[in-house]
Amino acid sequence: MILVKHILEGARQRLVVLSENASVPDVAEILANPETPLVVVCDGEGSAVGVISRTDIVRIFGRLRADACSTTAAAIMTKAILSCHADETLQSVWTALSTRGLRCAPILDDSRKPQGIVHARDLARALIDEVTSKKLLLRDYMLGVGYQ
Repeated sequence: MILVKHILEGARQRLVVLSENASVPDVAEILANPETPLVVVCDGEGSAVGVISRTDIVRIFGRLRADACSTTAAAIMTKAILSCHADETLQSVWTALSTRGLRCAPILDDSRKPQGIVHARDLARALIDEVTSKKLLLRDYMLGVGYQ
C-alpha cells in the first residue's frame, strides 16, 4: 500500500497557512490561485485550527457582501477539519474524502502542524499507478520476463 508520505512533496507545494486574524480578502486572493484549493488556518503556535475553501469565500461574500471585507479567517473557517497523517494509506484518505464529498484535505503531523494539502487527483493518480505497476509485474511474472 502507498502511504501519504510518498506523495508529500507535491502536497507541500500546495500548502498555504494563514493566521486566524487574516482578512477574508487576503484569503480570497490566495484561493484565486487554481493551484491552491485550501488554506489552513493556524493558531499562534502554528497548529491547524481550521480550513477555508473557495466555497467558504463565495458563501461569506454572498451573505455579508461588503461586510465580508472586515471579517477574519477565524470567523469563516471550518473548524471540524478532515485531515490525514503522512503514515496513512492513500486508499483510506481517498475513502474519507469521497465519503464527505471533499476534494482535498490538510496533512497534519502529530502536533497538528500542517505538512501539505493532499488533493483527490494526486490520490487517484498514485492509486492508478500502483494498480498499473502491479498489473505489469504480474504480467512479467506470468511471461517469465526478467527471470532466468
